[in-house]
Formats: sequence, C-alpha cells, structure tokens
Amino acid sequence: MAGTWAGITRIVTGTWPEVLNSGREASAALTWNSPAVVTAAIMATLLGLILLLAALLPGPHSTVRLNGPDGRRAGNSEAVLTRRGLSRIAAAHIDRTDGVDRSSVTTTARRMEVSVRTPLHDAGDLGNRLEASLTTKLDDLGITPKPVVRVRVGTTND
Repeated sequence: MAGTWAGITRIVTGTWPEVLNSGREASAALTWNSPAVVTAAIMATLLGLILLLAALLPGPHSTVRLNGPDGRRAGNSEAVLTRRGLSRIAAAHIDRTDGVDRSSVTTTARRMEVSVRTPLHDAGDLGNRLEASLTTKLDDLGITPKPVVRVRVGTTND
C-alpha cells in the first residue's frame, strides 16, 4: 500500500515523497561490504531458508483413514476424516444416548478422550456403556488406526 502511494507520487510529481528522502539518503551511503548490509543479507537468507523449510516439510497428520466395506480399498483412492470431524461424530453419537446432558470429545492420533456430564445422581456403568457404544461406532466407520477410547463421567451437580 505504501509502495503504491510512493510510486504514484513519483509518477505524478516527478520526485519521491519527502518521507522517503531520509531512508533513501541513508541507503545511498551504504556499501556492499558494510556491516549493516552483511547483517541484513544474513537475516534475509535465514528467513528465506526458514520459509522454504516450512513450505517443504510436512506437518503432522491430522486425519484418520476410513476403510471401505469389508476393509477393501477401491483403486488408488482413499477416504480420510479429520480428527476434529471424528470428534464431532463421536460427540453427536454420545449426546444421543439417554442420561447424557452434554459431552466434549478430544481426539489425538492414539486416544479419544470423552468427557460426559449427566444429570443422574448415580451414573452406574454409564461410562462403560458409552465406551462400548463408541468403540462399536468407530468399528462401523472403519477407522484405521482406531484410537483408544476413554470416557469420564461427571454429574451436573458436581
């Protein structure tokens, strides 16, 4: 934006804006082997190398693979689901269960942490039932590798 303004001012008036004169005069006095130029060149090179590595190196996978029917894959394609999407599917599945007020699900590469709130005074085996139900749901989806499900149940009165 500032470069556009300076360029238009140069075209219209034939001179550079007065604000740029001090910087232009300071840079005109620099030589190629001055410490300021060498330092700026080293910093620009390091920044360029960091940006190049950030572009070329892959980040951690944030998806899980879905197997097709009977574990078969069709051709060269594969279906994946983000961990966030898997967490939302699990939360929706858990929220439809009787005795569950609300839930939150966090999924990592190896674990699925489920936190459930229930209005029941005695939750009984609700956690075990939810864990079994969610494990069955993950089997039905064909998630590979399947994360270990851990359910924590708390009452809304706590």
